Amino acid sequence: MDHVVLGIVPAVVDDELAVEHLEVLRGVASARLGLPCAIHRAVSPGALLFAFGSGAVQLAWSSPTLALTAPEMRDATPLCCSIREGVAHYHGVLFVRGDAQVGSPLQLRGRRAAWVAGTSAAGFIFPRVALAGHGIDPEHLFSEERFLGSYGAVARAVRDGEADVGASFAVFEGGDATRPMLRSGFTQVEGCEDMRVLLSTPAIPADLWVASRALIGALGRETLVEAIGGLSREAPEAVKHVFGAESFEPVDERQLADLRRQLDDA
Repeated sequence: MDHVVLGIVPAVVDDELAVEHLEVLRGVASARLGLPCAIHRAVSPGALLFAFGSGAVQLAWSSPTLALTAPEMRDATPLCCSIREGVAHYHGVLFVRGDAQVGSPLQLRGRRAAWVAGTSAAGFIFPRVALAGHGIDPEHLFSEERFLGSYGAVARAVRDGEADVGASFAVFEGGDATRPMLRSGFTQVEGCEDMRVLLSTPAIPADLWVASRALIGALGRETLVEAIGGLSREAPEAVKHVFGAESFEPVDERQLADLRRQLDDA
């Protein structure tokens, strides 16, 4: 193997600062792995799956549901998870515009929903499970449902009135959804400052770095785990801006097993 391609789905695709930070991260990864690295910015989770499954991407930053359920990732090895606010989990939320005449999830009936992708934990699966937990059937709730491919696109659709409700990830103080929200897929988008959260999901294991079988065979798991962990130590601002994370730590296999059970239930 003469180079490594890192694949991500950026939350905001037109962020010039993110492009600069990605170049910093590319340089750090190249130095730590001892091979030239490139960044593949996939436009959607589906595009990332195709790139990984075809071998064009060898190291991918993925939602846990994508990593654990997609056929294209059947040979992927989970390596590290994202740490935000000191915890390795986050939440999904359903959000509306601040001026929307919607006060509770029950009032979403007949509204238009914007989702990220069918494989997205916070952007589709867990918000629907949370609705069902409130006795609301998500299959017959909305008048229209669209998959837009990224959190940024969902936020813009709600902002511009093209959708009435959207789904996003959210990070709360101390990982507690009853405390103030610190970051989400819509707080990063201009004009979305007044969005209002209607519903939050139970905790979801954080996004994962996964490696292809070929990359594991070429460089070894320990080398890759150390290199990923080194990104936050050497480029903390870049990691925070691009991934919304403080650090990357080795995955907890028990937590992944719990998530597999939750996904089966979902």
